[in-house]
Amino acid sequence: IIASMVALLTVLLVIMTSINLLNYFKIVSDADSTLTLLAENDGAFPGGGRIQPPPDEDFAPHAPHLSPEFPYETRYFFAVLDADGAVASVNTGKIAAVDTSEAIEYAQCVWQQGETQGFLGSYRFLRSETTAGQTLILFLDCRRSLDTARTLLFSCLGVSTVGSLLVLLLLIFLSSRIVRPFRISYEQQ
Repeated sequence: IIASMVALLTVLLVIMTSINLLNYFKIVSDADSTLTLLAENDGAFPGGGRIQPPPDEDFAPHAPHLSPEFPYETRYFFAVLDADGAVASVNTGKIAAVDTSEAIEYAQCVWQQGETQGFLGSYRFLRSETTAGQTLILFLDCRRSLDTARTLLFSCLGVSTVGSLLVLLLLIFLSSRIVRPFRISYEQQ
């Protein structure tokens, strides 16, 4: 029973870890693709926000997950900093949760860290250089995606725990029935 449970828990752990890591990496990959697309277009979606791919071409090789509604669903903000790290401009028009002063704080925090991409809270950020020699720091709100990832993680843990307990009870019940003929035979000998 112990050996069976250890094997089961090991397999469940590998499966759960794989599923949750793949999900997390997909979230990060999609966010990075979106940020790259925005950075290539100075903080805006191409075509004024209307995503209509040409019939025979991929619209955005960096962001294959885009739909026509994507620019309207995406919540982001950005700040442009000069060479000294002073904020030259801020755009919070595509997000309601962050005001200008918070956007400045986020941008200065990323500037001081010196990282080019990562997470700051639930915001994925990308730091890039503009053609004018300024630094563009974009922030994409990933709260919903991260909440979904957490829900998946806790669901996996819950289902695996319940499943493991059911298998343990089943093994205990069946093992006594499987071993019974051997025990009777041994006692008769």
